[in-house]
Amino acid sequence: MNGQDTKLVTEELPPPYIRESRALDLLNPLALRHSCRIVMEYDIEPGDRVSVTWAGAPGAGSYTSVFFPVGELRPLEVGIGGIPLVIFNLGMTVTLTYTVIRGNSAPVTSQPLILYVLPIALSELPRPFITQAPGFGTGLVLDVSALTEFTLRINAWPLQASGQYFWLRLRGTNANDSVFNELLWSAPGNVVDEKFDKGFYAQNYSADRLKGLKDQSRLTLEFMVGLQGLLDPADAQRFAHRNYIVSTTGSTRPVIDSVKDPLGDDVADGADTEHGSVTVEGTAVAGEQVEIFDGLVSKGKATADSGRWKLQVTGLTDGQHELKAKALYGEGEVSRSWTINVMLKDRQLSIKESRDNITLDPLEALQSLTAVLDYEMEPSDSITVTCTAEPGTPAAGSHTTNPVLAGNIRPRVIPLPVPLLAFSLGKKLVFTFTYTRGASLPVTSPPFALNVLTIPTAEFVAPVITQANGTTVLDLKDVTAGATLLFGGWPHMAMGQRIWLDLEGTNTSGASHNLNLWTGTRNSVHRSWASTGSYSVTLAYSYLQQLRDGSKLAIRFRVNMDQVADPETAVVFDVREYTIRAIP
Repeated sequence: MNGQDTKLVTEELPPPYIRESRALDLLNPLALRHSCRIVMEYDIEPGDRVSVTWAGAPGAGSYTSVFFPVGELRPLEVGIGGIPLVIFNLGMTVTLTYTVIRGNSAPVTSQPLILYVLPIALSELPRPFITQAPGFGTGLVLDVSALTEFTLRINAWPLQASGQYFWLRLRGTNANDSVFNELLWSAPGNVVDEKFDKGFYAQNYSADRLKGLKDQSRLTLEFMVGLQGLLDPADAQRFAHRNYIVSTTGSTRPVIDSVKDPLGDDVADGADTEHGSVTVEGTAVAGEQVEIFDGLVSKGKATADSGRWKLQVTGLTDGQHELKAKALYGEGEVSRSWTINVMLKDRQLSIKESRDNITLDPLEALQSLTAVLDYEMEPSDSITVTCTAEPGTPAAGSHTTNPVLAGNIRPRVIPLPVPLLAFSLGKKLVFTFTYTRGASLPVTSPPFALNVLTIPTAEFVAPVITQANGTTVLDLKDVTAGATLLFGGWPHMAMGQRIWLDLEGTNTSGASHNLNLWTGTRNSVHRSWASTGSYSVTLAYSYLQQLRDGSKLAIRFRVNMDQVADPETAVVFDVREYTIRAIP
């Protein structure tokens, strides 16, 4: 083919993709912490010249390369500066294209790859700490009574680069109840330079400033970084706070610092909860025991391993509960109380298929997902129910029903789309309802969260080669016209779920003989498969005949239930293996 005579059009230039991140429309910025390789797969001709464009935030957030020859390496790919580009586009949408010049023809630009650059998850960022706290800064109680100095430290963070400014502020309460607020690190004095060569930055301070804090008060460390090299703290990335309980007297009194419901959500001191069990956590002298009381009733004992203890408190009834921790050492000091109000009988919204209003087994909701509403409704109320998936879940994983009238039957039952569950397996799904009464403003209920369980592995049955007739031996004389690989269905199977299929074997020379048939970025469950629960594909004899006699053929199949093409999060089916019997 003469490249000078072949005209290009945009439709012949498929979108590029990023080697380090094959997601269809989301880009995890941490995937580009080491490199960013743009891959272009089109019908290349030797004389082509190509330029790559990353169109994002103006200035440093965008990039266009010079035109370069395609060379001989396939697929064609080129590296661009990943970190500088991605940090200017966090939480923004970028467009990737490439432009081809063929011969003397005008440049032609490819179809775009449009990506939303995710913000950096706070869980991926280090938190500042004081090294003198228990567990080299990870413990909660900071005893300053015997300290002469303390060390503030921050470890290196993802996407760190020279020239980034950083800030650290300490907030707390002084002994006289006045506000303690000190900015210890700030721009332009604190900037990433050679001081981070060891992978962290640390600085010592006199402990006198901490000894003036109120005993048993909270000290918060607030850290942020100007990832884009800007001096204005308003543009900085905020990291998760580090909190300590300050002990200025060396007290050994236990502390309750956290109460969580079965969903893992915090129940603040004085707050309400719809659950009859909670997990109480706190601090005490390392290695010693505490006893937890609900009023005067003991709820059990816990040991403060490394200074921290935890106990699940169950059997809580409707009403107010005052929780305390008593030291089973020393003089038996008692913690400050933590009060919660249990409201088991006031649930206005529940999901019929959830047996405990805490978890939702997807196998209990194969045919239906039902919201049950029981509030002081009027027949003419217009009601909608909203299901909201966790952040980062595709939009199809959330849903709001069409408005319906409350009617006269109590409780009011409203069906929800069953396919929602496939997007939230192993995650939290939050439900609310909203009603509008006459000309009044809409009223929305408090959120009701359920932990959606994962589907047991045994429910994902590996595909089979029908010519093996139910055995683990594949005789190649039976598949000279190709082998039929038969797939069934699985719970909550849906059209659009991304699928991956790989064959792994050994050829007659003893070398690996592998074949990638399906890739999640390109292959998905189609309508016919989803509706019938069955699909088959032919494995070419040209591949099978090269397998060594007596070797193993492994069939590896995976599916992304949430329809996001990511091999790391895909459900892995059991590997199906066959022993090859070659034709003599």
